[in-house]
Amino acid sequence: MSNNPYYNLSVDEQNIIIKIDKKAIDYQQLTQLLNHLELKSISQRSQLTEESAAELANEIDSTVWSQVKSKLSR
Repeated sequence: MSNNPYYNLSVDEQNIIIKIDKKAIDYQQLTQLLNHLELKSISQRSQLTEESAAELANEIDSTVWSQVKSKLSR
């Protein structure tokens, strides 16, 4: 639990509950922060190595370039 005038945190068995004063933060900023936290959580759970991610990105780049190239040569 927190003792902050702008937000209140509480925890139950399955959830972390955050209550924020509407005047304390812009809705869009809060959404961006939550999206960032979600992506960070996903990346921490991921088994994908940086090397594998780079290989996958190269494959995708090659595939996309092949498709674009074939459309341009028509």
